Amino acid sequence: MTNDHDDRDELIKDLFAEAHGLRMKNEQISLYTESKIAELVKARKELLLVRQGLETIVQQRNEIQGELDPLRKDHTNLVGAHLAMTDQRDRLRARISELETSASYRIGQRMIRLFPFLRDKPSSPK
Repeated sequence: MTNDHDDRDELIKDLFAEAHGLRMKNEQISLYTESKIAELVKARKELLLVRQGLETIVQQRNEIQGELDPLRKDHTNLVGAHLAMTDQRDRLRARISELETSASYRIGQRMIRLFPFLRDKPSSPK
């Protein structure tokens, strides 16, 4: 009977040791799982921040694009107006050159030099 009793005590000790080992392993697994969950939560928060940043950037880009389109149209219109005005200026310069080389203009200039009173005088305000 003592032999049975000793075997039983030994078996109970082994079972307690095995149970303790399993509890320690369970604790290690729990700690590992908790640390990985904490890492995932932290990574999720970081990803949310990055996502919010990207959404802000996309929104700002869309706003800037919306402002850029009318500016491009205005630029195109201004370039056209500039070309038209430059063309008009060149035509007027050519016309003035043509007039200044005409005989009647040269005669008029000589007359003004000879008779200064023919020169236009600015009208004085009344």
